[in-house]
Amino acid sequence: MPAKNLSVQELFSKVQSLITKTPVTFNEAAELLGFTAKKSREFFISHPEYKISRKHTEILFKLLRRRLKGEPFAYLTGKKGFYGLEFKVNENVLIPRPETELLVDWVLKKFPRNSKITIADIGTGSGCIAITLAKYLPQAKILAVDFSSKALTVARQNRRNHGVKNVNFLQSNLLQAFQPTEEIDLVVSNLPYLTRQESTRVLSEPRIALFGGKQGLELIYRLIEEISKRQIPYAILEISPLQQPWLETKMREFGDFDLEFLKDLSQKTRGLIIKKRAK
Repeated sequence: MPAKNLSVQELFSKVQSLITKTPVTFNEAAELLGFTAKKSREFFISHPEYKISRKHTEILFKLLRRRLKGEPFAYLTGKKGFYGLEFKVNENVLIPRPETELLVDWVLKKFPRNSKITIADIGTGSGCIAITLAKYLPQAKILAVDFSSKALTVARQNRRNHGVKNVNFLQSNLLQAFQPTEEIDLVVSNLPYLTRQESTRVLSEPRIALFGGKQGLELIYRLIEEISKRQIPYAILEISPLQQPWLETKMREFGDFDLEFLKDLSQKTRGLIIKKRAK
């Protein structure tokens, strides 16, 4: 570490030499400095002579070394944005993704703000889906479950941070926490859906939140089977674009469902919408 406080300009010069020819971007380094020194990026641009303390410099380089080892940026700062809200994240939960916001979009278009519905969020992780829906559907009753007690600790912290009262968190495997006769209007879920072959792409996030068996569909198939045994009008599940053909085949086993696939702006399949046919 340098023996004196460095100016922003001097520090950025050292940072640039450290991250050159690595996947870490200068923008990430600048954001980490802002996170560490509690200053905005705009402040650093307009004050290149500003002195950064040795303590903050040391913290910055520790964070950069973790980032260079492949640790996700959100785990370094402990937070991630989702649907315009900020959520606490750590190594016990999946980092919220932009594509998951499509599930929230669909739900909010389908159900008016004053809807008095019961929503089950299966595999809630950080609670980002459940808490976002709770904010936009204040009269809804939302029951969010996860198999991981550590993930639920994070989700409950996020519930406190956002001050929502209409979300309850339960430790459960899929729908097992719900009574067979319990009324559920909608299941929303972002279960693990990566295949074993894709496991090398994401090594730093919890495996239990990412990998769904050989085809990435093990838990999704189980959830669909559990949904089929109940009178649940709607379900929306996040899936991989590669899984649409497998799911179309699987859903033929259940004749009383209509299917729709949710696509993003680039027309990649991101979600499976299941609608129970009226009898």
